[in-house]
Amino acid sequence: MRVLNNKGNVVEVSEQNGGITYFSYLKKNRLYYYQIRETRTSAYPWEEDFTGEWTKKVPFVIAQYQLSQVGTGRKVRIKMPKISGVKSYKVYMSYKKDRAWKKLKTVKAGKSIVVSKFKGKALARNKKYYYKIVPSKGVNATIGVIRFSKKK
Repeated sequence: MRVLNNKGNVVEVSEQNGGITYFSYLKKNRLYYYQIRETRTSAYPWEEDFTGEWTKKVPFVIAQYQLSQVGTGRKVRIKMPKISGVKSYKVYMSYKKDRAWKKLKTVKAGKSIVVSKFKGKALARNKKYYYKIVPSKGVNATIGVIRFSKKK
């Protein structure tokens, strides 16, 4: 597996067979691509080693979103980072962690969205709301939780 930056230069390479690969040099708020290929080294002298072709580049984004409460009310601001190659983000919300997502809005990179209602109702205290952010270019999504505590 190898990781390329937005300009197509190789940033990191992993020769690991199976398992989880950790890349430590990737930076936040950047667009990257990954490619994989099959390799096989023979343990027997009569078999040949094999190295396959690289797959197509698959985009992914390492983004840091800013989430903040607006004033003392039950409103949340989610700010999208500016990333070269990413033009917009789709923002979804749900009451459940892994399903029933409802699209709220498409937000341009560098802009923010203020959420004060979900499905026509004001955001409630002590209720969890899950949000999902999907970049326009990239296959990964970021999922987080919004929850307002009781007033003190």
